[in-house]
Amino acid sequence: MKHILTVLVLFICIASYGQEAYFSIGRNFTNYDYTNSSGENNLNVQNSSGASYEVGYAIKINPKLGLAVGITLNQYNATGGDFVNNYSWDTNYLGAQGILKYNFFREKGGRWNYINAKFDFSLNAGVNINHIINGQQKINGQTYDLTNNDEFKGIYAQPIIGFDFRCQIINDIAVGLGYHYSKNFSLSNSTDQKLNFINNQLQFNLIISLN
Repeated sequence: MKHILTVLVLFICIASYGQEAYFSIGRNFTNYDYTNSSGENNLNVQNSSGASYEVGYAIKINPKLGLAVGITLNQYNATGGDFVNNYSWDTNYLGAQGILKYNFFREKGGRWNYINAKFDFSLNAGVNINHIINGQQKINGQTYDLTNNDEFKGIYAQPIIGFDFRCQIINDIAVGLGYHYSKNFSLSNSTDQKLNFINNQLQFNLIISLN
């Protein structure tokens, strides 16, 4: 709840800038791409889901192309175990994100915002730079802090591709749905154990025109 309130405050602050302000809430479905010091995968680690939040604004580059810049909060979670042990990972990563959006239904010479079309569809590509702010590993009832763990801490780079669809509901407000696929790579882990996050994200978007 504390993180949700933080994102909402940031949304209010950002909403006074740019041509469009947006707030997204969604769900991450994450696979841990983990290899140990011998280069072996842990087959007992299973994918899990977590929440995603994003707030930001969009600017026009040309009638078909726009740039969305936002602040993100993502949970990348997993579960695992065998006949003896049960464990889970719960993590929160704060990031800054830039997405180029190619829009298919813009009118030639129209503004960047959705107001020129009742519906809009865009292809998206970008990158997110993020860092863990909170994380726990639970093993058989015991809890361990992950923020100082070499595989989880440090700076991550996350290339993103996807698409979104939106519909204008009243003059200055639209709603939309989106999907993004990404892989989160550590830029600072120098150990022999490597961890990346392969993520599928579904989003619900609220977009507000500021023009």
